[in-house]
Amino acid sequence: MQYASWMEESGESFIGEMLKAAQNPSMISFAGGLPALELFPDQALQRSFQHVFEEQGKPALQYAQTAGHPQLRQWLAEQHKHNGKPVKIEEIAVTTGSQQGLSLLAQTFLDPGDVVFVETPTYIGAIQAFQSFRAQMMMIPCDEQGVIPEELEKKLKLVTPKFLYLIPNYQNPSGKVMGLERRIELLHVAKAHDLLVVEDNPYGELRFEGEKSPNLIELGDNVIYLGTFSKVLSPGLRVGYVVADPDIINHLCQTKEGVDLHSNNLTQRAVLEFLKEGLLPGHIQNLRTVYKERRNAMVRAVEKYLGNEVEMIIPSGGLFLWARFKKITNSFDYVQETIRQNVLYVPGALFYPDGRVTSEVRLNYSCSTPEIIDEGIQRLARAIKG
Repeated sequence: MQYASWMEESGESFIGEMLKAAQNPSMISFAGGLPALELFPDQALQRSFQHVFEEQGKPALQYAQTAGHPQLRQWLAEQHKHNGKPVKIEEIAVTTGSQQGLSLLAQTFLDPGDVVFVETPTYIGAIQAFQSFRAQMMMIPCDEQGVIPEELEKKLKLVTPKFLYLIPNYQNPSGKVMGLERRIELLHVAKAHDLLVVEDNPYGELRFEGEKSPNLIELGDNVIYLGTFSKVLSPGLRVGYVVADPDIINHLCQTKEGVDLHSNNLTQRAVLEFLKEGLLPGHIQNLRTVYKERRNAMVRAVEKYLGNEVEMIIPSGGLFLWARFKKITNSFDYVQETIRQNVLYVPGALFYPDGRVTSEVRLNYSCSTPEIIDEGIQRLARAIKG
């Protein structure tokens, strides 16, 4: 078959191989970005779906607006501000997960060869979305708070990108958080260069310590915000959304029409029913408590079984721990041995679009109990130490 050239260049999907390996019932997987299955509010969601069928059954099963269910969009608009001003419904579009939001942005904005600025390292799904439309990804140097404004300014004097893609809260994969002062500095640089900023915020509500910083879209113009219910409610619902200028929303909806017409009408209405019950804040607080315990368990296990052989960034929220092995060169070299030991991680190289060799790994703690985390890190230590 004659597939698109970008598919030939991208090679076999490592993530697909990891998902296959994870089907082994003996496998402990730290590779996915999965929320905890046992914490899904399935009973409450069942009530929400039942209520939709009872009150809105036939309309909920019909075609719907491309931009999303109006009442859900209105609820979302009331949760946000755009450069200090209340968001209007015209600035909201519902997507099939925030991953579709990324894909729609890529399809709407990118021509082959266009440059996108990203963090160092950055989210695999964003790399895939931008790569699909033949974009060139340029990594901006980062420190413990993410993108360094001075380095961004240097790059902007040399290259004009279509946009800068960021995850300011508990970044995937590094777990870093961008402080308020850094956010303001970054937006100042973006404004001076008329740079569009894409703010992806799937983990922002999963805060264990520290104070919440305003979202970038709350602080400045020229920001597109991606949100989702996947990490705080259920990823299987596939409900995400975009907040942006109405003209951008209109263009994204034109793109979306050709992709799936609209996101699942029934599910959008059920999510709205859940939200109207006022259950989300309590549910998020429970997630924070459990995930903090699991993060602590992973930190303890890494210190116990790997000791000073690794450096790690201890996240103050989110789903991931980012670690670097000091005594190895390439974390890809140990994948097969970890599979033999029945444990999985994601090699750090996958988060760098330049294909560099690195000894880093991303470890997910949210979907494993403290006992399983302890056993999994023991297996990981055996695989690495030999």
